[in-house]
Amino acid sequence: MLTIALEQIRFRAFHGLYPEEQVIGNDFLLDVYVTIADTTPVDDLSDTVNYQDIFTVVKAVMAVPQPLLEQVVEDISQTIRERYPRIKKTVVTLKKLNPPMGAEIRNSMVSLERAY
Repeated sequence: MLTIALEQIRFRAFHGLYPEEQVIGNDFLLDVYVTIADTTPVDDLSDTVNYQDIFTVVKAVMAVPQPLLEQVVEDISQTIRERYPRIKKTVVTLKKLNPPMGAEIRNSMVSLERAY
């Protein structure tokens, strides 16, 4: 199996259940891993998954505010899989930095792993 990943993509986005999060926004870190069947040798971009395309998907999904992070990771995973049907597995992890909870918390996190 071959894994292609983008790690620690930083976004300012407006996801959150509370109205102030949808106005003020939050900082997020996102990791995306996709796995395809081993296609050795990989001589051409068509033999793999273009991580620039993954970033394009992630950026578009992150631009649409959602009340729950669970829906954000689901949308990212599903959209990437639709674009690349040969993907066997996705892992999408989204961290909300400094979540507004009245305490010092580094981040909250939602992670979705899907095998196809």
